[in-house]
Parts: sequence; C-alpha cells; structure tokens
Amino acid sequence: QENFICIGSLRLFHLLRRGDNIRKELKWILIAFVVLALLGVLLGEPAERPAKSANQSQQEITDNTTLQNSTPVKEESNDTINENTTKKQYALPELTSSDTQNTNLTVHFIDVGQGDSILVEYANETMLVDAGESDKGANVSAFLREQGVTNLDYVVATHPHADHIGGMTDILNEYTVGEFVDSGYPHTTQTYENMLTIIENKSIPFHVAERGEALEFAPGIQVQVLNPKRKLSEDINENSVVLRIIDNNVSFLLMGDAGLETEESIIYEGYDLDSDILKVGHHASTSASGESFIAEVSPEISIIEVGADNDYGHPHVEILERLQNVSMVYRTDYHGTITVTTDGLTYTVTTERTPPEQNSTMNTSSFPTIKAGN
Repeated sequence: QENFICIGSLRLFHLLRRGDNIRKELKWILIAFVVLALLGVLLGEPAERPAKSANQSQQEITDNTTLQNSTPVKEESNDTINENTTKKQYALPELTSSDTQNTNLTVHFIDVGQGDSILVEYANETMLVDAGESDKGANVSAFLREQGVTNLDYVVATHPHADHIGGMTDILNEYTVGEFVDSGYPHTTQTYENMLTIIENKSIPFHVAERGEALEFAPGIQVQVLNPKRKLSEDINENSVVLRIIDNNVSFLLMGDAGLETEESIIYEGYDLDSDILKVGHHASTSASGESFIAEVSPEISIIEVGADNDYGHPHVEILERLQNVSMVYRTDYHGTITVTTDGLTYTVTTERTPPEQNSTMNTSSFPTIKAGN
C-alpha cells in the first residue's frame, strides 16, 4: 500500500507536469487512493521489511586506525574520520568474525559510454547505482552476470535522466530487487513512467531518499545519503541521490549529476566529505566540482564516467586540471570499466584497459598505480 501510494504520487506530479488527459487520469488515481485508504483502515499497516541481517548492533568508527604499509596503499593520515565529524557520521554495524574473513568491498564503475552505472559488492550484498542509457541496459545486465550477481539488494536511480535510468527496464525485468531507491523527483518522460510501471507491477519496495539517512546495505559498511534535500530543487541534477560509502578507513563519494548548488548545500550543513575515491559529478562538466568542494573532498582517486568524443565536451579541461592537481584521474572513455577493491585499510584500482597516452593525460605521482586488466 505504501509503495503504491508513493509511486502514485510521483505519477500524479508526472501528469500535472505533462498536462495531457489530466482529468481522466486524475479521477482514477484519486479513486484508487480512496480505496487504498479504506483498505488500510480495515487491514492495518503492512509489516515492515525484515532486517537484512540478524546482527544489528552498532559500533562507532575509531579515529586511530592505522594503515598497512603495502603497495598500492592509501596514503593519508589516519584522521579521515575524527571526533569533529562524528556528529554527522553514522555508526558502523558490529562486525562478526565471519564478516571479516575474506571479505572485500568492491566498487565497479561500469563503462556505459556517456552515462553512469556503478555496482557495489560486499560479501553477498549488492547495490546497483544507475544503469546508463536504454541501449546499455543489456551491457549492464551482462556485466552483473559476469560478476556472479543473481539478485540486487538495492537499486538506486540517482535522478530520472535517461543516461542514468534508461537501462533500468532491463535490470528490473531480469533481477530480483530488494529495494528501489529514487530521488523522488517526478519526470515527464516515458522512460521514467516505464520504470515506475515495472516497479509497481513487480511490487518492488520503493523508497525516496532523503539527506541525513543511511541505507542498511551490509554489516560493517556505512552508506550515508547526503542528497537530495527535503525540499527538492527545480534542477533535476541537483536532486541527484548522493551516497558516501565507508569501509573502515576507506571511503567513496558518489555524486551522480549533482552540481555546485548541491555541493555548497552539503558543505553548509556540515557533512563530512573527505573521501578517498570520488565519482565526479555530472561527467566533469563545469556545472560541478567547484574548488571549495574538491578541497573538502580531497580525493586521492577521481573517476569520471564519460563517453568517448561526446557532444557535451565532457570532461571540461578546467575541471580535469583541477582534479589532476589533487588526485589520480581515471576515465571510463580511456580505461573502460574501473574497479576499486578495498579491505577497509588499503585499496587497489583495476582497469579494463590501459590508455596509450596514460602518462601524458594523468598525474600518476604518489598514488596507487594502475593494475591493468585483460
């Protein structure tokens, strides 16, 4: 019932924005709401979604974790998460001995051309963030199968632009999904409507993300939601779901297409942005990656999901230089799919291919070297 009402609300806004057949559609939607409300009174509230793990106790992150002295290693002081940031931090679920054995957090930045798609894996838990354009859905699905993925605990649509949700129809049709997370911003495209229809027809639990909450992804892994705000922006990109993923002393910041407005808002509200791996916002266009924001994040690795010779001029040379001054830059148009694997203390970057002009396009000093794939 809650699922239906949430999706129905987005469809109502969708119709109001689109302006066609409003009276007829609105009449039936309102009737449906009345019927559902009556059923809710008669049947009571539905049971909550069961917890994904029996171990729900929490453990605060300590600020005295030391780094392993190995190569490649994460080269930073061990005050990434300190007492000054705990106000905005979420406590880590307590680890059990079975959780810590042979378990690494792996984040794949999938090459889908001019679009985004990211697969996050930890133990038996999986989360897909975006799925590229509609013609890339099959590619994303094939990649998931190659990784042995049979179901997805979370699917996140950062925002309803086609280069992020176009491939969702393939994913939602082919995989069992535990929970779908959306920005909550209604869009007037058939692509968005088709996505909502599949979610509704398959009764996939639907959740609208909100700044300040946390996703219960896996024991020992924090997934903080830093955007969207409660009051949505008029700009679709600025409502992108922004996630900060933390595994002990290694952190990822996934910016979707969020731009300068969102960056300033997150900084203003005092959230900790310091992250080792940054998924650069909006394909490294000039609408994102402001100087003060990059200084707050201070990434060691910057990853740009972008299509070769795209029509938008992404990545913009000014942003590329800004990122290269502080981090090692990886690009899906040069490196193909990029994978970062971490045990929470060190991390390794693996790329699908090594670009021939690597040395002339990136600053490689003081950062983990590329471990080339096939």
